[in-house]
Formats: sequence, structure tokens, C-alpha cells
Amino acid sequence: MAVVAATLAVDAAAQGADSAPAAASTGAAPAASSGPADAGAARRELQAIERERAQVSARRRADEAACRGRILVNDCLQDARERERKDKRRLKEREVSARAVLREEHARAENRARASDAGARDDEQRAQQRRRDEARERQQGRTDQHREAQAQRDARDAQRAREAQVERKRRAEREAELERRREQARQRDAAAAANAARHEQRLRDVERRNAEHDARLAKQRAQALRRDAERAARAAAVQRRHPAGGAPAQD
Repeated sequence: MAVVAATLAVDAAAQGADSAPAAASTGAAPAASSGPADAGAARRELQAIERERAQVSARRRADEAACRGRILVNDCLQDARERERKDKRRLKEREVSARAVLREEHARAENRARASDAGARDDEQRAQQRRRDEARERQQGRTDQHREAQAQRDARDAQRAREAQVERKRRAEREAELERRREQARQRDAAAAANAARHEQRLRDVERRNAEHDARLAKQRAQALRRDAERAARAAAVQRRHPAGGAPAQD
């Protein structure tokens, strides 16, 4: 819209027309009507006013651009700005009328709200009570779930404690059995060592007795041999003293 208005204004200036730019005399905001019929129309009216305000500003900029190509620039600019003020004043009147309709609708809504406050309060109280009841039920449900979960955890902990106690007892019994077996092995080793020592001692005793016996036998044999030698020597001496046919010597 602004581009079209600016184009028309430039064309008019180029032709040397002395009248106001064409864009200034077209598209002006309509005069204020009796006002919107309801709140919906009032809101649509306000939206339309905002759009028309933008159009008025665009037309003013286009008029100013066209005025700069004219001889009486200041008069042209003043006319353009005056048209803008009139258009904005008409738009303001329409805005006031639309906002009055909205205020009336708001007042009626407040009256309806006050008229239904008692019932609304009752409904709200019932809703609040229902929410409190539901909250209590949810809290009770969470409490029950927590208690059940805690009971399950306690049961698992107790079971693990029992299993750990049984395992400790089993390990203690295994260790005691191993120690008993180790003690038995030590006793067997000690007994075997004692038996071996006694056996060695018996062997040494036997060897000693055998050696003593052999020594006695050797001594006895030596003594017997010595006696035999002595007797033989004496016999030989007697034989020498008494040749054959003589009387034997007496021992």
C-alpha cells in the first residue's frame, strides 16, 4: 500500500500538478461509526485500527517524499502532516469506541463471575477437597510402597546376614578341620621321627652289643691261642729237658 501511494505521488510530481499528491486524497481512514456490536467485533476493530495506523504513516511518508519534488515544499509537508493528524484522530475515536465496548463486556463478565462466585466457591472447595483426598491417597500409596520396599530390603539384608553367618561358620569349620588334620600330621611326623630315632638307637645298640660280643670272642680266642701257645711252649721245653724215654715234666 505504501509503495503504491509513493509511486502515485512521484508520478503526480513529475507531471507538475499543483494539487496535493494523489495518495493524500485516497485511502483515508473512514469516519467513526456507531461502534462495534460486541467484544469480538471490538477486537477485530482494534486490529483493523492498528493496520490503518500503519497505512496512515506509510501515506505520510509517501506524501513527504512527493512534496520534496514540489515548489512549495513546506506548505505541502504541512498539508500532509495535517491530513495525518486528522486520520489519526478519527482512528483514535474509533479506538475509544471499541475499547468502551470491551470495557462493557469485561464489566458484564465480572458481574456474571460475581453472580456465580458462590457456586464456583463451592465447586472449588469440593475440587480442593477432592484434590486433598487424592493427594492423601497418593501419599498413602507412596508410604505403603516405601514400607513394602523397606520390608523387602530388610528381608534381603537379613537373608544376606544369615547366609554370611552360615558361610563364616562353614569357613571356621573348614579351618578347624584343616588345623586338626595339620595337628594330626604333625603328631604323626613327630611319632615317626621318634620311632625312627628309637630304631636308630636300637640299631646302634645292636651294633654296639655285636661289637662287644665280637670283641669278647676275639679276646677269648686270643686268650685261648695264648694259652695254647704257652702249653705248647712248656711242652717243648719239657721235651727239651727230657729227651725221649724220660719222665714227663709236671705242670
